[in-house]
Amino acid sequence: MMQKNDHGQDLKSFLNRRGGVRNQGLEKLSRFLIVLAMLALTTVLNAFLAQFIHPSSLVFVYLVPAIASAIYLGNWEAVLSFTLGFLIFNFFYVEPYYSLHISKPQDVYNVFVYFTIAALITYLINLIRRQNSFLRDRLDRVSLVENMSRDFLSMIPVENVPSDQKLPDSLRNKVLSQLGNLALRYATMVINVPALVFFREEDGSLGAWAKSSVDMEITETEKTAANWTLNNGEVSGAGTHTHSDASFYFIPMKSLEGIIGVLGILCDSKDLFPEQHRLLGTITNLTTIVAARWTGV
Repeated sequence: MMQKNDHGQDLKSFLNRRGGVRNQGLEKLSRFLIVLAMLALTTVLNAFLAQFIHPSSLVFVYLVPAIASAIYLGNWEAVLSFTLGFLIFNFFYVEPYYSLHISKPQDVYNVFVYFTIAALITYLINLIRRQNSFLRDRLDRVSLVENMSRDFLSMIPVENVPSDQKLPDSLRNKVLSQLGNLALRYATMVINVPALVFFREEDGSLGAWAKSSVDMEITETEKTAANWTLNNGEVSGAGTHTHSDASFYFIPMKSLEGIIGVLGILCDSKDLFPEQHRLLGTITNLTTIVAARWTGV
């Protein structure tokens, strides 16, 4: 029975891979057909314009499908478009006709200018596309920070809890549990890896208050690294110079008065982008602010 299930899973994964390859092939074919359709329409347009415009100038009309391909399809489609456009123009509108030979210097000059303009336009469109993608990412990050700030700060009590007044255990547990899960939720938005949140217990030890999964277990190596971060207020774990043999990367949650807890993510710190480091720092700072207002630390 187990062998039959394994065969069934293998067949299912094979069919999924085959379906993915087929979809990619159909998408490439559809893009190729779109390029051909645009070139065909441009050729028909050029046949009409040839009655009013000198044929040697018609090569620049083929920049239109090249620009459209660069904007809506992609770089390779743009290269294919302006290359095929040149071949069609050379075949139909350059003497000697119906061949790929170019004899007139004026035609050579036009073709050189055509390829230069096509390459520049494709590069500029690709640059603008990357800038737009970067701006969208920045806007998404700004929105994420706004949502984080609103959710975290909404947990701050209306009045400060007196430092000499001890919170009831039930209220303290509820606050730390909600706060830990909130920090964990946003941490996994920044980087989708297993994570956990520790808070300092009343006896000074480190307690896990939120985990990505209930059955997540950490080794003694991870516990040692997390405790070092709690006691020293510095990062440790994977990708750092301290306890680098640990699988988790630990970030302290510290205020001016002390260190409240530790955020741990199952990731090498060297693999994080600078923006991810900043967002994780924002999460730990907001968590620290809220926890300090509740616990008086």
